Amino acid sequence: MPTITLPEREIPVIGDYDVVVAGGGPGGIPAAVAAARAGAKTLLIERYGYLGGMATAGLIAVILGIKASGTDEPMMGGIGEELCREMHSIGGAPEYEVAVERGGLSFDPETFKLVSDAMVLGTGVDLRLHSWAVDTIVEDGLVSALVLESKSGRQAVTGRVFIDATGDGDLVWQAGADFTHGREFDGAMMAMGSMFVFSGVDQERLPTGDEHDALLERAQQAVTAGEINAYNPRWGRNPLNPGWDRTVPGRRANEYVANATRFAGDCTDVEDLTRGEVQVRRDTWDLIDWWRRNVPGMENAYLVQSPPHIGLRESRQMVGHDIVTGEDVVEARTREDAVARCPYWIDIHCPLGRTKNSTHLCYKKCPNDPPCAIYEERYEDLPGNADDEHREGLYPKDGLWFDIPWGSLVSADIPNLLAAGRNISADHHAMSALRVMGTCMAIGEAAGEGAAMAADSQDAAAIDVPELQRRLRANGAAV
Repeated sequence: MPTITLPEREIPVIGDYDVVVAGGGPGGIPAAVAAARAGAKTLLIERYGYLGGMATAGLIAVILGIKASGTDEPMMGGIGEELCREMHSIGGAPEYEVAVERGGLSFDPETFKLVSDAMVLGTGVDLRLHSWAVDTIVEDGLVSALVLESKSGRQAVTGRVFIDATGDGDLVWQAGADFTHGREFDGAMMAMGSMFVFSGVDQERLPTGDEHDALLERAQQAVTAGEINAYNPRWGRNPLNPGWDRTVPGRRANEYVANATRFAGDCTDVEDLTRGEVQVRRDTWDLIDWWRRNVPGMENAYLVQSPPHIGLRESRQMVGHDIVTGEDVVEARTREDAVARCPYWIDIHCPLGRTKNSTHLCYKKCPNDPPCAIYEERYEDLPGNADDEHREGLYPKDGLWFDIPWGSLVSADIPNLLAAGRNISADHHAMSALRVMGTCMAIGEAAGEGAAMAADSQDAAAIDVPELQRRLRANGAAV
């Protein structure tokens, strides 16, 4: 590949911080707030003009991972709970206790943006929107600075501890720290996809009973024939994701969110991202058109909003001092150095983007024919025999969770580099569980609190973890 050489130039350093957080999504927001509340001079960098990451740019409809299966015990406290309660206070989310009982908190993404701004700025965090971390400077084995690109040109910030909350491990990759990429077998990553908002539905006329079953069969035939290239929601049980509709008191009446598109690709490859954006946009339009022509009650359905960014599930995982595994999930493993809890299940979306027979998940019961290579050669490594009704062997046991250890947040190569969110040290199976937003918020709070403790030594692995746990509990976190 041809190359060019840029001339050497001086880059202005616009600030020096104790803690620098790159990425203002569900992991980065609590990380920045926690660090600032702990007394650290903190900077939060976000590439969009608003905070929220996949919660806002991806239009993800619900915060999951907030309660243990089979109970109503909350698994996300602290800053994540505070954010949810603030959204409820201005009419953009249900009561937190109600959401925990349901197993997920639906919310208005505009409310998420507003509350995030207030929490971050009200805590004293320096915020830079429209800024992209394009390079990471490593000196003497430590990250010393980030290079930023924005409308103001190329600038740099220096710091003591850096938190990679980009979701994709961008800082880890830029710094030359070790990471994994997709599943171990072949590097494939869970499919991308986009949630979209639609309206114009007559709920009373939606098909039920035998009519529902016949329509589902017709939809499956349409997918197989290529008439629509999208996963078809399960009519009757989940036609409009009714559990996660956007109908909160006084706001967004008769608006719904569909999780219905899949695209196989590498979300760290800009060409795959481009193809994915174009494909799921077309698929969204085609699916709504199919609904209008085939589903009673949806003749007048229309698209309200597609997301600014395709939904991402998996990319790079930092290699840390410890790793979270699929066995940890199903065994509900607890850790002495636990800093967050996750009650969610092994939820792997087919890395090939397949949706045949309304199945989009990677299980031993996969009906796709022909099966993919991992199904044929590594069948025993797949999650347990499960389907959408019975997920035995994929969840932590009822009432339990698996712990996120501090060592999985700390780079094994660079002592002052942490991860917050889905890009922590985890294997393919565990990552499919801990990637949900409730868990990412809990991880982010732990990363921020721990980063503030490590600011003097610049050695995050050496902090007093029992003291970190004490501080998290004092702040209301579930640890």
